[in-house]
Amino acid sequence: MTDLSDVPDPKSTDSYRMLRAVVIGLGVLIVIAVVLLVFGLATRLGGHGTSAAAQSANAGAYMLPPGAKIRNTQVANNRLIMEVEEKGVERVLIFNTDDGHLVGQIAPQD
Repeated sequence: MTDLSDVPDPKSTDSYRMLRAVVIGLGVLIVIAVVLLVFGLATRLGGHGTSAAAQSANAGAYMLPPGAKIRNTQVANNRLIMEVEEKGVERVLIFNTDDGHLVGQIAPQD
């Protein structure tokens, strides 16, 4: 029979230590993934940003300067294209028809 006192402790081997480090590392990665998942769900379901009521209240809030005149309007896809004359200078304003915000403008360079 063999003496059990001569058998080395399996917890003191290098392979055991390496495997334990890998398991701890993977556990930490799982915890990080769960935290990110909960954060992502909370962000999506939490209604971040402005509400639909606030957006509809601001829709169409663009005001032309005093004395400006609308010369022409056209609708293409989901854009309202408006030609405006202000102090003898013409420019084109482009609005999104879905929410009314100003997408861009084209004006002559000075």
